[in-house]
Amino acid sequence: MSFQLNIRPADETDISPIRQVARASWHAIYDDILGRERVEQLLAEGYDDDLLGEMVDLDDIGLFVATADDDVVGYASCGMTDPAGIGDLDLYVHPDYWGEGIGTRLLNRGEKHLQSLSVRKVRDEVLVDNDVGNAFYRKHFDHVGERTAEFGGEKLPVNVYELSLWG
Repeated sequence: MSFQLNIRPADETDISPIRQVARASWHAIYDDILGRERVEQLLAEGYDDDLLGEMVDLDDIGLFVATADDDVVGYASCGMTDPAGIGDLDLYVHPDYWGEGIGTRLLNRGEKHLQSLSVRKVRDEVLVDNDVGNAFYRKHFDHVGERTAEFGGEKLPVNVYELSLWG
């Protein structure tokens, strides 16, 4: 694909496009794992206007969008989760743009934001059955273990990944 890619902080006008990217990527990734109805429920809970509006306004949470020729095709949210210097970084890219390097660019932007918050290590979890997410995280993070986590009301196995931001 040929397009002009830009990564920038999200603003209020990006809420609907972020929701569209979330819907497309979540259904592509999670329908076979959780079922379409459960995915719709999780999207409704996690991507409502108020929550996304708060994320846009909070300085401690980095919310960034990737645009391809001015259309939002991916996003990342990140912040500190533990005062000991641990943070998380979640990102999703529209399935039409998987494999184009957009996730890596969003990750790089998120890392800069997390470093500005004095985060030393990113720790994230990915459902074991999420092949797309695991492939991305294995490329960029260290796989440090597996555990069971609650996801959408179910206890499911997740891979735990870490990425050191210092040293």
